[in-house]
Amino acid sequence: MEEYIFARRRMGMKFGLDRVRKLMAAAGDPQRSYRTVHIVGTNGKGSTTAYLAGILQEMGYRVGRMTSPHLLHYRERAAVNGEWIPESEVVEFVETFRDSIEQFRATFFEITTVMSAWYFRKAGVEVVSAEAGLGGRLDATRLLDGGITVFTGVEIEHRRILGPTEAAIATEKVAMAKEGSILVAYTQKPEVEEAIASAVAGRNLRRVVPEPSPFAPLPGGYQPLNAGLAVAAAGLLSGRPAEEVLEVFRNSGRSFRWAGRIDLREGEPPVLFDVAHSPGSMAGLIEYLGRERALPVPAVVGFLEDKFWREMTLQMKGVFEPVVATTPLNERSLPAEILVKEFRRHGIEALCQDDIGKAMDTARGMTRDLLVVTGSFFVTGEAMLHAWRCGWIRLPERGEEPHQLFRSGRDVDTPEMTDL
Repeated sequence: MEEYIFARRRMGMKFGLDRVRKLMAAAGDPQRSYRTVHIVGTNGKGSTTAYLAGILQEMGYRVGRMTSPHLLHYRERAAVNGEWIPESEVVEFVETFRDSIEQFRATFFEITTVMSAWYFRKAGVEVVSAEAGLGGRLDATRLLDGGITVFTGVEIEHRRILGPTEAAIATEKVAMAKEGSILVAYTQKPEVEEAIASAVAGRNLRRVVPEPSPFAPLPGGYQPLNAGLAVAAAGLLSGRPAEEVLEVFRNSGRSFRWAGRIDLREGEPPVLFDVAHSPGSMAGLIEYLGRERALPVPAVVGFLEDKFWREMTLQMKGVFEPVVATTPLNERSLPAEILVKEFRRHGIEALCQDDIGKAMDTARGMTRDLLVVTGSFFVTGEAMLHAWRCGWIRLPERGEEPHQLFRSGRDVDTPEMTDL
């Protein structure tokens, strides 16, 4: 059934809420059965979403987690208390609502959003931590009934869809917040602050400015900011004081893991996987490496063509070398042969290997110290699976398998690897 859902990608992205509203109604408007916290922004949405889900789960809530895109498997996009939606539930949803999907011409993301909402109700979820897609004002996840919106910040992305400036993008993102609801956001640069202030005044929002968290389970200089957003949102939703929420977060963080985010895996050689795919997130990865490692280090890199890949290749000078350029498994991929020329233009030693698995094998022979994989979800996830299947990275924690790379909060049972 996942093949059927993936086939809807051929329809492309169609913005507007009419189709998803009709499909949600056909499913019985399941989003009205629980509370939702929306997470919007450019960078840090995934980790903030996961932090919040982990905190709420540790508090005793039954928590739905909605994320995108997926790293290893489609079913990770919808999880309840850390467990991915079962294949049987995907099959049931498609079989039950196929006629409505066809009638309303629902897109891939719209189907996934409604299926997640439907499954969360069926699973008895009390609260959902939901990562938005591009949006936003016209994002399918806006149909979820959210009283709290978390804004992680913006940088230029998807200009054709969201606008040419950070202020325009912020306006689209913050439009997720409904009339009279709560907006959690740090103080931003002046032009973004102006967009936020306009939204707060125009929709009678309550603005909450959090404090960075003194504790963050994930490495990276920006993670205390993401953690602070999650702690603030959890406190607002639960009514608990910040000190108590932070203590809960410390407890949940002891078993926290979020695959592909400055994710160091021991092996021969060790591999650092990071999904950085914008100049801002790449700067975070580079800052971490500069603090922790002698540079440069070898890397496998691939980008989507609609990202700021030229800027990111320039950022990599003096950080990654040699580089094996590869091609993401996505229809919007930047061909490796174009990327390798850009690296060489900046004087960076680079090889071209279109196939991600072969790129990993090539890069493995370049180092015994550390290999970095970055540039895209679609490179990082495939590279991680290749290294695991070939047995040259170890997943040491309790016989850990790829399904268990996304634990948050209390330990949970997970499906078998054969489900992949």
